Amino acid sequence: MRGEGKFYLTDETGRRIFGPGPAELLEQVERTGSLRAAAQKMGLSYSKALKILHTAERGLAMPLVSTEAGGLGGGGSTITPQAKALLAWFRQARQAVQEAARAQLDRLPQDGQ
Repeated sequence: MRGEGKFYLTDETGRRIFGPGPAELLEQVERTGSLRAAAQKMGLSYSKALKILHTAERGLAMPLVSTEAGGLGGGGSTITPQAKALLAWFRQARQAVQEAARAQLDRLPQDGQ
């Protein structure tokens, strides 16, 4: 048996605005230099990836991706410094939640004790 904690940021209504999915999307944008390529790697449509990104940006009130329009030299996307800081914080917070869940599992009563 294992303990697992889920970690998401939500708005005041409880709607998820950031979690593992948006974090992975940002990581893929950073790796590929393209929102379209990131979406494809994750098996998402471009429009779905854009919706996820816009939901996170609105909810967090910060820009997460900077885009350059295509053309002769091609376009591209990069994550913002705010997104890099958010990802670093999110990884640490998520790890802390996982560790807390495992610690609670260790306290699970055994054999009716």
